[in-house]
This record gives sequence, structure tokens and C-alpha cells, in this order.
Amino acid sequence: MAILGRPLRPLALALAALAVGCAGFSCPPVNYQDHADIVPLAGGQVFLPIYKHAPQNNVEPKIAVIGLHGAGRNGDNYHGWVTNAMQKQGMTEDVVVITPVFADKDCSAAKWLGDPKAVGRAARWTRSTRQWVFGQKSDGFEGFDGISSFEAVDNLITWAEMTYKSITKIVVTGFSAGAQMGLRWAIMSPNGVQGTSLGGTPMTIILGSPSSVTYLSKKRPAKSCSQIGDQGTDHNCTEFLIPGSSPNAPKMCRRHWNRYGFGLGGLKKGRSRNGTIRADVSEYVHRFYDDMLLQETIAAHFATKNIVFQFGDTDTKDCIRGACADDCSAMDQGTSRLQRGLNYMAHLRDTFPGYEPQYSTFSGGHRPELFFSGQYFNKAAFDKSGWDECLWDSFSCFSFIWQCICGGFAFIFGGAGTGAYCHMKRKDDAVKSHEAYKKHLHGAFESVESGKMTREEVLAMLHNHKPTAGGGLPGFPVKSGAGAPLLK
Repeated sequence: MAILGRPLRPLALALAALAVGCAGFSCPPVNYQDHADIVPLAGGQVFLPIYKHAPQNNVEPKIAVIGLHGAGRNGDNYHGWVTNAMQKQGMTEDVVVITPVFADKDCSAAKWLGDPKAVGRAARWTRSTRQWVFGQKSDGFEGFDGISSFEAVDNLITWAEMTYKSITKIVVTGFSAGAQMGLRWAIMSPNGVQGTSLGGTPMTIILGSPSSVTYLSKKRPAKSCSQIGDQGTDHNCTEFLIPGSSPNAPKMCRRHWNRYGFGLGGLKKGRSRNGTIRADVSEYVHRFYDDMLLQETIAAHFATKNIVFQFGDTDTKDCIRGACADDCSAMDQGTSRLQRGLNYMAHLRDTFPGYEPQYSTFSGGHRPELFFSGQYFNKAAFDKSGWDECLWDSFSCFSFIWQCICGGFAFIFGGAGTGAYCHMKRKDDAVKSHEAYKKHLHGAFESVESGKMTREEVLAMLHNHKPTAGGGLPGFPVKSGAGAPLLK
């Protein structure tokens, strides 16, 4: 049922980029129908819808890039952005791009693939964005208890390794909510330990501008590290405290500050009510780790993974005004995405002495197009340089919106200019016609004076004939000079 996609045309990619988050999840897919594929989950009880762009003509890819979409579940947009980056780097024959979708609607395999013979139903996460971002199980049905979104990503990696045995590198990447999910999955999953997948393939995880993060210890940035006015890229937090432990310590949030997914609390066996996010993630993580040293083991394994972070240098909108997660536990992490990201980098240094996180900033705000065109993403994913992306709504380059504005002005002023030109042209033509008419009359009068025509013949001709398009009278030569004398 795999469908190899045709190379994406630049126009199609541009149009997809203009539709950021508009469509959400659609079944059948609105865009990239020929890239639709499915990955079986839970022994085939459900499937994970994916978009896939693979090399043609049986060319074997070397890199698999798995892109995690944002809160809008707009997998088609993310598929376009990642594939666009791959194509700009000239790596169409080297990379397979796989973009899973965490569906919130019913979707059959027949509809998703456009194949009436295909059977199966998509896993669905319909309760909230955090259901899949935090790793909770999908919706269940009779005979099926659901599957953690983290397990779904694990299965997708295994499927990619089995489908494309030639790959020598796996990249898992996400931006915004996709980065939130990617980070929490990276913390909990055994994939990526010592920089490799469970199947032994080298793995890099690239995350951009998450709204909130999961801390690996109980300490949080001091209040002085989360000031609204301190939003620069040189921000550096040097003090981490247990909430409520001192005047400069952050809030305790009714003692919930360390609950998963803002910390690692509540993941011990039996600590959380069945059906909750913490219970489902606890069940997932206990498949790999012993309960006795759970938090310590998770943290130690995370420190061995090849994780790269990137943040927008102007992604500084105040989260309390709805720009990002504003839970009390999230606000303990900082007041904007940039500040939270830099605080988290300092937290990793504080938690793992001698550890230096890999991170950078890109020029711009909370825009996935800028993340996927950035130097750090392209270097980590493709070992290539990034490029300057001209956003469709940017006023700092000749963007789509500038083209529309310029086109509008050209239409308005061009129409006015054309009207003025036509008016002046008609006026000029009338003056020329009048002058030519006068010259022809002068010639007629000279004919009378020379005896070539009589006065009556000229008057009769004037009565019976109108000036021609050039201003003349038929049968009369054009003469230069002053106006014709009056006929008396």
C-alpha cells in the first residue's frame, strides 16, 4: 500500500506553506494525496496515517527524516516544509521524509489511501492536544485499549528501518507542539540512547521552540530568571531552586510543579488514576525502566542522546497573554518561548555537570518556515547550510504580500495612468486633425486662386465631404503654412 510520491513542485510547496494550520487533519488528505501511506500499530488493530516522500526508481535513501506536526495537526504543511528543505539541499535521491499525523477524526485506510480495497482504522487522539503531545494513549474501542503516541513514534522508527534498510541516519524533528512532543518522547523512549535507535541506526533529534518542556529534576529557574523584561538571546539563568524554598524561588503551583509533563513526578507505578496522561505514560515507560530508580535512569539516558535545540530570537511574546502554555507549572519555566528555551538549556547544565546542550537561535519569531530553513536544522539534518527564507507575509523582503500590494498599486495607478494617457492621446489627435484640416483648406483656396477650381466647386465639396481620419479633404493636397484665408 506504499505510494511513492512524485517530486513536489515549488508552486505546490509554496501554496501549502500559505495554508499554515488552516485545514488541520483531513481524511482523505487535501494535499499530497499521492504521498499518503499507513503504518500499522498495535498488531494491525489501528494504523498511523503518514505522508511519505521517497526517492523514485528504486533509489535507496540514506537518511530518514520524521517530522512531527504542530498543535493544528497540519501534517501536510509540515510535510511540505521538511520536503522543501530536503529539495533545496538537492537531496531528493538521498532522503525519505515521513510525516505522521495524530488524527482527531475517524479515518479509514480506504479513504486515506484512496484505495477501496484497503482496510483498517486510524488511531485517534480526540480529547485534547496534550493527549498526543504528552504521550497519552489514543482513544480506545471494544477490544482495544489505545496506544501511546510515544509508542506510535517508536513503531514508526522501526517501520522506517525495516522498509528502508539502506538508511544510515534517522532524524526526528518537530516545531512548537511537535517539539514539545519530540522532547517528551526523547526523555521517555529508549530510542536515541547513546545516539542510536533501538535498531542501531544513528539518530539525531532536532527540536524548535517548544511552548513548555519537561524538567529532569525538581528544581526550577529562580524568579530572577523569568522576568518579562529579560528576553534577549544572551539571557542566562544561573540559579535553580526548589519552588517555595526561598523568596526568590518560583511558585509551588499547589505542589503540582513537578507533575509530569512539566516534570517527572507521578510516574511511579500506581501513583496516578487510570486513564490519565500520567498513568498512560507510566505504563509506557515501565516497559523499559525499573520503578526503583525511574527518574534517575530516565535523566541519565537523556543525557546520552544527540538532541539539538533551536529557538527564534524574537519568539518573546508573553505566555500569560496566550502566546504559549500559561499553566502555573509552565510559567515557572519562563515567560516566553525563547526565555523558557534558554532557561532549559541552563537547567540541563545544572542537572548534568559538564554537559553542554546543543542549541542555537534563528532569526525570527514563532514560524516553522524559519526553523526548517535555519542553519542549525539543515546542518544537523543534512550537513548543509541553511538559507534566508522570505515569509509570505513578511515586509522585510519581496514576499507574496508585497507582490500583492505592488500588484494592487500597479493595477490602480496603472489604470489611472492609462486613462490619462488615452485622454491626452485623444486630445493630441484632435489638435493634429484640426491642423491638418486647416492645411487642406489652405490648399483648396490656393486651387481657387490659381484657377484650378472655381469658388462654387470648392464650396460644393466642403458641403458634400467631411474631413478624413487624417484631417484632410479628398482631392486636395496638404499645404504647410498659416491658416487658410476666408472664402468671401
